[in-house]
Amino acid sequence: MFRNSLLALAGCGLLCAWAEAAPQPVRIILTLEPEVSASSFEPQLLSVQGVTKSKSQPLRRYQHLPQLAVATLASGADVDKAIAEYQNMPGVKAAELDHKVSKAVIPNDPRFAQQWHLGAGKGINAVAAWDQTTGDDELVVAVIDTGVDYLHPDLAGNIWQNPGETAGDGIDNDNNGYIDDVRGINPADDNVDPMDEDGHGTVIAGIISARTNNNVGVAGINWNVKILPCRFMDVNGDGFISDAIECLDYVLDLKLNHNVNIVASNNSWGAAINSQALYNAIAAHNDAGILFVASAGNENSQAKFYPAAFDLPNVISVTAHDEQGNKADFANYGRDWVSLSAPGVGIISTGLDDPNNPNDGYASASGTSMAAPMVAGVAALAKAAEPALTMQQLRGRLLVSGQAATDPLLAEQTINGNLLLASGSGQSGVLNCVNAQHQRRMLPVTDIVYLAANTAIDLKVLSINCDGNGVPVSITQGGNTINLVDNGVTPDINSGDGVYSTRWTFDGNNTSLVFPDGTVEVRLRNNDYCSVNNVSEIPLAECSALVDLYYDTAGQNWVNRTNWLQNNTPCNWYGVSCSAGHVVSVTLDDNRLVGTIPSSIASLTELQQLDLSFNTLQGSLQLALTQLTKLQSLILWHNAIEGTIPTQLSTLPALQILDLSENRFTGSIPAALGGLTTLQALYVDSNLLSGGVPSALGQLSQLRALWLSDNTLSGTLPQSLTALTLMQDFRFENTDLCPPTGQQFTSWLQQIETVVVNTDCGSSNTAPVVSAGTAQQVSSGATVQLRATATDSDADNLTYQWQQIGGPQVSLSNTTALNTSFTAPAVSAQTHLLFRFTANDGTVSSSAEVLVTVNPASSGGGGNDNGGGSGGGSFGIIWLLLLTMIYRSRLGKAE
Repeated sequence: MFRNSLLALAGCGLLCAWAEAAPQPVRIILTLEPEVSASSFEPQLLSVQGVTKSKSQPLRRYQHLPQLAVATLASGADVDKAIAEYQNMPGVKAAELDHKVSKAVIPNDPRFAQQWHLGAGKGINAVAAWDQTTGDDELVVAVIDTGVDYLHPDLAGNIWQNPGETAGDGIDNDNNGYIDDVRGINPADDNVDPMDEDGHGTVIAGIISARTNNNVGVAGINWNVKILPCRFMDVNGDGFISDAIECLDYVLDLKLNHNVNIVASNNSWGAAINSQALYNAIAAHNDAGILFVASAGNENSQAKFYPAAFDLPNVISVTAHDEQGNKADFANYGRDWVSLSAPGVGIISTGLDDPNNPNDGYASASGTSMAAPMVAGVAALAKAAEPALTMQQLRGRLLVSGQAATDPLLAEQTINGNLLLASGSGQSGVLNCVNAQHQRRMLPVTDIVYLAANTAIDLKVLSINCDGNGVPVSITQGGNTINLVDNGVTPDINSGDGVYSTRWTFDGNNTSLVFPDGTVEVRLRNNDYCSVNNVSEIPLAECSALVDLYYDTAGQNWVNRTNWLQNNTPCNWYGVSCSAGHVVSVTLDDNRLVGTIPSSIASLTELQQLDLSFNTLQGSLQLALTQLTKLQSLILWHNAIEGTIPTQLSTLPALQILDLSENRFTGSIPAALGGLTTLQALYVDSNLLSGGVPSALGQLSQLRALWLSDNTLSGTLPQSLTALTLMQDFRFENTDLCPPTGQQFTSWLQQIETVVVNTDCGSSNTAPVVSAGTAQQVSSGATVQLRATATDSDADNLTYQWQQIGGPQVSLSNTTALNTSFTAPAVSAQTHLLFRFTANDGTVSSSAEVLVTVNPASSGGGGNDNGGGSGGGSFGIIWLLLLTMIYRSRLGKAE
């Protein structure tokens, strides 16, 4: 009934120590109207109730972005009220929470042969590009990320050094507002040291500009370009929008006022947050001629991911493909917002360096995070080859050139339909592009569109040449010509960006729109399908609701649409189940639904299960769903539904599973949900929820699973949760939630099978240090001894627990002692058993795993063989990593 869950495998997925939750500061980013500056408007901005006015937390302003400011709220302030007050204040254009975003000549380098992305085939063919240029050390690419290991032997020579700053003198020599910013800055920690502690930014830097042809490590795309690190994300790969804006402000100042030749910034991060303040900061880079290269995200979704989806001329949004040219299974896509694809699977690059291990310091990584720096590196190569190129011309070369994608989604659902190519035959490569042009439909995104009569839709075409200049374009329809314009007047967004737009109204007669790259069929919606086809096996209202669902979610583009609108027996349509003449279940998960849930879904009065998960549904949650009084399971995880969670959901008396995770819900968790007395599982993780957890959730006496993770929820968890005696799976990691102090809550957590906590809850209590022993290889039938150790610096009384978590089940002699034993099962092939040992000091637990490899009796591997521990331990690590990947995949995580 519940989603499969795994115990956390590393870090503090185990029970951690905590103290009473310290209130976390909440920040509000303010975007002011053009005629207002933050400095002149500061008194009004500080007048809002709850805003901190202390010297330690004054109004935060940006040197070159005068229409942006950040206000910090005092602990306990009413966030919603403060935002509302700002939004009603004359001179304020937008007020938004400061949300988190997350981490997307042949060289003689010894690992070059592993770097498929640099070669021909589906790589970028950098080798051929290097015949023209290997880069220019006067050019700079800013890596806005987790920082960079600037001491890495394969990077140190290509790290930007601030020529206007004297290291260590404690003086702001170049008067840019930062003291000793020799290699960049670190807003994440409010200092100037951009050293990477996570590793993500170091991988990015190596892809762009690892030192090449130096007999060390890997090759970078650009041998000489300088990397400017700006660290705004922490050791966990998370950072705040306000800090990203500070990085952008810093880079903008260097470009405008300090003659630093910054070609582009690389931004392998983002979230489902359309921030007006971030948009404005990137727009300032556009005005300054700085490309903004961004990863498209890793949700395997068409839903827009920001900042990659911002409609600005300098934004290049990059998705990822593998060595065969197939779209990476995690990569986002979208014909109207993803620019192109670049290699992003199994990319070998620099990693965090271990000074004690000369063979360390390199990593293999996958994600759109790895694809974006491919584009940034190639852009800098093109600039080196032709120093006079403007940002507009670099953009033109990137959008016009490339190798035609063969993967259907990349070919149809990216703006240019191409794979990145640095150099190629004719004008197919970025460095070869001279006067070619590219014309490509952006809207509509599908080849068939169903519309009601008199419906207006936007038509949009990219029509651009290698210099980034627009090429006038038109569409034909029934012998008529539809002219599109690139003038920045609605519906067109930006003047002169080579994107031509118009709004066209459908008259109700089926027709064809002929674009430069193909035809779109526009057809009239058949809203009378059910009555015309004499549907009788279910009520007409229920049939019509299914027809609306098909049309409103682009059914013509579903992965599986078997029988839909093909016969008069809707109970045989794919994903539809009926009973006693009514629809009781609709299951269309992972079926590429795009659009909104129709209000007519309220007509499915007998519906018990609705599963539309892993699609791209948008808009607010349809209130019509709250009329489905028979509904037992509402599963909408992994979509792009936004707005607040409706309190009216509490009116669903039969609801057992409510899964709203991995959407874009904002606001607080409604206390009204505590009225869902039959609810057994509540998943609201991975949204944009804020505020505390309502104590009313403690009334959900049947609740077995509660996932709150990956939100901006804060405060102390309510003591009322201890009444949930059936709880089996409780998660609140990556939030600012902490448990209350006291043994009652601790004891309640300890009896829950799976608990994943917020590791930032501090405590003076120290966790036990444990070992589960060394890996063993034994023969079938052997008696195997498992010997653990556990120590506790606080001298607490410890309790122990052994658990088998992998392999054929065996019987342990004692599960609550340090040592236990079992008889190895009879096996016909080598078999692996995995065990976990846990020690608990009454407040916090620590665990360790041990692998036992069982060989067939005839293999001669009898007896305990601790000498085989190395090999067994390696397999155990692989096993755990695999489980972690499965867990992260289920949660929609990726780099």
